[in-house]
Amino acid sequence: MRTFLLPFIALTSCGSGPIKIAADRCWTVSAGDQVEGTAILHAYAEQGCIECGAHLTSDQCPGTTDFATANEAVDGAYDRIVHTSRPDKNGFIEQKVRLSGQVIANGATGKPMIQAERLELLE
Repeated sequence: MRTFLLPFIALTSCGSGPIKIAADRCWTVSAGDQVEGTAILHAYAEQGCIECGAHLTSDQCPGTTDFATANEAVDGAYDRIVHTSRPDKNGFIEQKVRLSGQVIANGATGKPMIQAERLELLE
């Protein structure tokens, strides 16, 4: 019995690495996942909005995933993206980005939220 159990333990402890997401294909994530790839960032670029949180989408399927920043470098990258992008008539921007991070539960809704540890505009 021991010889069968050891290979199974070795296989399950190897982990498959981060989940790959892409702006041009459908994806879903769950709290606890590590992700990397591309997505479409939607954010409010004007002043004075209290409940205008950013979110991520793909262009292949409906639905959104909440977005948060994990560090000052990502805060700076987010601010640059939002303030250098042209907003639509409602004050929102939409940009393809490359990111990586941890999926956590949104404290207000419990829904999955990608907390980016790296963020850059995809040119």
